[in-house]
Amino acid sequence: MSMHRWLNRPANAASALALALALGSTSAAAATPEPCDVKLSVTLTPDVPDPGDDEFLGSLLSDNTGYELTLRQRPSLSVVIVELIGPGPAYRCRAVVEAMRKDARVVSVDYVS
Repeated sequence: MSMHRWLNRPANAASALALALALGSTSAAAATPEPCDVKLSVTLTPDVPDPGDDEFLGSLLSDNTGYELTLRQRPSLSVVIVELIGPGPAYRCRAVVEAMRKDARVVSVDYVS
């Protein structure tokens, strides 16, 4: 049987279509990782003038483009509760948190449940 006839067989065409759909859905799921959306408690050094300022919060992200910090609460002068939102996967989100922990103005960063 020639290759041309084999490809045109209905059973093989249906199988090929099913395989393509299965692979397509798997790669679509792999291509769109779970986005980063976590709440953090950030304790800052006393010399930070306004921890709730949008520009200051943005500066905590360093060069991590695509991420955003939004102020949710300000329990004290040196502690802010923020929401970190950005693209996944989870390891990239953790890397952003680790970069924030290295900032000289940050005393600690803890996840809030």
